[in-house]
Amino acid sequence: MSSIDYHLAELEIALSKSDPRRILPDIHESEKAILDIGCGVGQSFLALECTNRICVGLDVDEEAIKYGMENYGRQIQFVLADAQRLPFPAESFDFVFARVSLPYTNVPRVIREARRVLRRDGRVWLSLHTQDRALRYLREAAAASNVKQLIHGSYVLLNGYLLKYFGKTLPFVNGRYESWQDAVAMKALLRKCGFEAADHKIGLHTVVEGRLNRLLQAVASISPLFLAVLNVGLSDA
Repeated sequence: MSSIDYHLAELEIALSKSDPRRILPDIHESEKAILDIGCGVGQSFLALECTNRICVGLDVDEEAIKYGMENYGRQIQFVLADAQRLPFPAESFDFVFARVSLPYTNVPRVIREARRVLRRDGRVWLSLHTQDRALRYLREAAAASNVKQLIHGSYVLLNGYLLKYFGKTLPFVNGRYESWQDAVAMKALLRKCGFEAADHKIGLHTVVEGRLNRLLQAVASISPLFLAVLNVGLSDA
């Protein structure tokens, strides 16, 4: 399947409200400038029917960005760039979301970048890959005696534990990132960046959301130790 075929198939899923694979954020009325990290050809914006706002889609897939610009460029602003180095000034957006892309990035770096480009009281929405998904991928590799997939699956599994317990991720030998994400650990990462955080389920998917909180932002900049204590107290929330 080509990159474009994949994204067009994703558009079909996004447009089908009865498809259990469908996952999209809610857009609030006050959110006028929105960034989609890992936008593909713009399928999330098209399915959300929110292109009457400032909709900016970012992806590293050059073919997808080109297709999106040619077909939906009047509705969506497409940017070819890396989520770990967002090419936008601080406080550019009201809402940042990553529907499928987060697990394939340096997660802590992307969260910091999302915070940087969000305006006061801005919101972030992130869909996660769970530990069960990583284990299933590893079991499939073992059953198929696929050595390359076993090596890669072991990396993904271990990187998820590294993220969960130490708040860090490491690149694979090809320089790319992938991990699974623990919801409690993700909420802790968001709080360290000044977000109020919560997690919930949407169908088959796990999502964490955060809204910038001015008090938490101030505490994060003044006392990381105090925020770490706060995270412990809120870890079961």
